[in-house]
Amino acid sequence: MQPTTLEDLFVSPSFLSIFFAFLLTIANVMIGVSMLPSDDRKKRYRLHKIIYGAVLASFFLFLVLKHFDNQKSILSYTVFGYLLLVVPLSKRLNITLHAVISSIALVLVGLVSFLNLI
Repeated sequence: MQPTTLEDLFVSPSFLSIFFAFLLTIANVMIGVSMLPSDDRKKRYRLHKIIYGAVLASFFLFLVLKHFDNQKSILSYTVFGYLLLVVPLSKRLNITLHAVISSIALVLVGLVSFLNLI
């Protein structure tokens, strides 16, 4: 059942989980960008990995909730696969490329959260 009011939307667990994943992705991109020029990468790198794990967990919770609501979307699974496979592999290639690919992941998570509204 689609939400008809903002209250219905913000009570929906699937929307809250994908919205939380979107906010965590923004935070993770910011932390990743802030750790580029500094020398204390080890501290921030650990936080970067923890937040990345939280993004994956939140997105996985979204997928599980959508599965039980029988609202499966191939785009949601594709974005999860992108987050799970492409983003970690990109850091081995180049740091700048990893930042660009992570920013694309941010846009894709935002797209999935917007499409959840419809």
